[in-house]
Amino acid sequence: MYRGELVEGKRSGMGVMVYRKARIYEGQWQSDSRNGRGMERYSNGNKYEGEFMSNKPHGKGLYTWANGEVYEGEWRAGLKEGQGIWKGIFGDSYIGEW
Repeated sequence: MYRGELVEGKRSGMGVMVYRKARIYEGQWQSDSRNGRGMERYSNGNKYEGEFMSNKPHGKGLYTWANGEVYEGEWRAGLKEGQGIWKGIFGDSYIGEW
């Protein structure tokens, strides 16, 4: 279910998409794709907040796993790529290139 702005029948501007399996995206759309800033909460409890391009994390963002692990840094086409910081749940961490 989608609630938000439409342009010529396509999701554009700000909107919220609720998927069947308790997944939610709230943020910017362009030409029916998640583009711009947004937040996506997955059915497994994980969450991503940051920039999207072509429906995938792209740019700077923060990913939080349900178990408490965190990655903050750069993304490219849905994958961690570039500079970033990962923090584990046992005090371990990694700062550097992905």
